Amino acid sequence: MDILIVTETFDVLKDFISQLELEENLGQNYARFKYKEQSLDILISGYGGSMSVYAFTKAIDQNKYDLVLQFGQCYSLNDQIKKGQMVCIIDDYFGDIGIGMDNNFASVFDLEQRNKNEFPFKNQILENESLMPEVLADIRKASGITCNAIPNQINAIANSYVKNYPDVISREGANMLYICQKESLQLVQLFYVLDRIENVQNSIVPDESMVKSINEMIELIFSASEIAIS
Repeated sequence: MDILIVTETFDVLKDFISQLELEENLGQNYARFKYKEQSLDILISGYGGSMSVYAFTKAIDQNKYDLVLQFGQCYSLNDQIKKGQMVCIIDDYFGDIGIGMDNNFASVFDLEQRNKNEFPFKNQILENESLMPEVLADIRKASGITCNAIPNQINAIANSYVKNYPDVISREGANMLYICQKESLQLVQLFYVLDRIENVQNSIVPDESMVKSINEMIELIFSASEIAIS
């Protein structure tokens, strides 16, 4: 099985990468490593919607993958989802593609500029069924919303929020999910909760707890028989 790990910043994978043997440089911030007799590719996509999308699209055009693992960052919109928790995204949608209308927000779907059920959307929502239930059974499943700019209060996205009442907000989730569904790629999105949305300005940089959580999650996934490479 050919596997790609994607994350926005090198910092969250620095401890994991230090254990690996480099096999081949594939491009800018993109390389192939050996881990426990398995080969895997790692892409540091960087921050910023269009820039990250470009790096990811270039990688999947260059190499074909059976599984993409995205380790992202998000902020909680749900009191039951706490700072420092890892969540698995089961659905997502674009929360800021549209225009402002009478102090509200109208999406391209609301404006009927796109069909809300055009593949891969289902009533404007992107659903992800790549959940690896045998491996991630104990990981909290969460609905997401993706915005290029994350506000510091939920009222700023109120008109988008009511479409699916998401649990978390990120800058990259729906971008990756849309591409993978269009390209028929299996994607598992595991996002670390940096903080509540109200504290976004104080929790921008990944912390050591996130690094530790991601390392443990990678160990768990690669120990599972589902992705063992013969």
